[in-house]
Amino acid sequence: MSMFLPTIFMLLLVSQSAFALSPAGTRGLRNVQTAISSVQLSPELRSGPIPKEKMQTAKNLLRDLDSALSRAQGEIERMNAIDRAEPAVAEAAKKLEEYAAYRADLKKAIETATTAIASNDALFRAFREDTKSYAEVVSKFRKGPHGTLDQVKAGVAELAKLDELCRTKYPGIQDDPKLSFALNIEPGTWCSIASRREELANASIRTATAEALTKIVAQVKESKEKLSKNNGLVDVNGQPYLLLQDRAGGKALLSAKLKPLMDASGQKMPADYFAPLDEQLDGFAAEIDRLAPTWKFEASHKDQGTEAGAKKAFAEAYKGRSVIKIGMLFDSATIDKNALGVPTERYRTGALLAKGSGKWCEYRQFTAHEAYSGGGNYAPPRFTFGAVRFQSCE
Repeated sequence: MSMFLPTIFMLLLVSQSAFALSPAGTRGLRNVQTAISSVQLSPELRSGPIPKEKMQTAKNLLRDLDSALSRAQGEIERMNAIDRAEPAVAEAAKKLEEYAAYRADLKKAIETATTAIASNDALFRAFREDTKSYAEVVSKFRKGPHGTLDQVKAGVAELAKLDELCRTKYPGIQDDPKLSFALNIEPGTWCSIASRREELANASIRTATAEALTKIVAQVKESKEKLSKNNGLVDVNGQPYLLLQDRAGGKALLSAKLKPLMDASGQKMPADYFAPLDEQLDGFAAEIDRLAPTWKFEASHKDQGTEAGAKKAFAEAYKGRSVIKIGMLFDSATIDKNALGVPTERYRTGALLAKGSGKWCEYRQFTAHEAYSGGGNYAPPRFTFGAVRFQSCE
């Protein structure tokens, strides 16, 4: 029976070599697999280029790879030759070779990106120095240029110089979130604004011309809608009143202002361009006609001296109108005093009715201001006139 012992021993050795790892090899293989599975490879980082915001991620991955490869390779080196010959170990070793190749490519990509970042930093700094004189015009065009036509054209000319610089010295330059923040410069945005200068200027001019007319139309509409609530009063310095007095002349002035802007931006002024304004002015005039007969002249108190002064001041300020009625709204003047009880001003308010070229008379309130000059005396009156109301001349 003893003759079979050598044969059984040899079979056991062959069985261990061909079909199983040793306990130490099993532990080593498990450690290799754990090390490999602890690292998740990112294909886009390997192929590059690595963007600046991914650099720390790439460096962390390289560090983890170095640690995993070191642990795994150490485990395989400590295995005996028989264990290393096992297919599972050979497969793990092949996997390590793939990880090592990835690690080499990643390291190279990081080095390339580091060089590019340093180069980009220098490029940004150079751009900032070369273009700092354009900061103001870029800021204006970023928000949409405003100002006169000549000012907009001057801005376009300045941006043409910046565009030339972008195309010749900094072709393809782009913004970088971190560098743009750190250096307070957005070269990609600046160059884009410079290249689109004509487009931005024309768009801004078109918007400005449209808004100018829209604003006036809205003012006329508001004046009409609030006429009754405002007791028929209209601001004499506002566009609605001025256009009521001379619609053709007012539109001619608007046309002279807006048409050159429209021409410069490639627009044509349509023949019916002012139709929305005419519609609102017609409605405003109709509302005035509806309310005018309802208003009464109620300045029943008299002060001949103040009234004479008001007539004279009105005639000087508003040519082409004759005062047909005048009176005071209150029977006495009001005196303003300071904290010490000393008079500062005496004033009295009245109203007048004046006839001009229109179908209705114009009702205007006025105030006579007399500054206190000391010793119980007041300076000669200074007259101010309020809003106008169109009403019957009766």
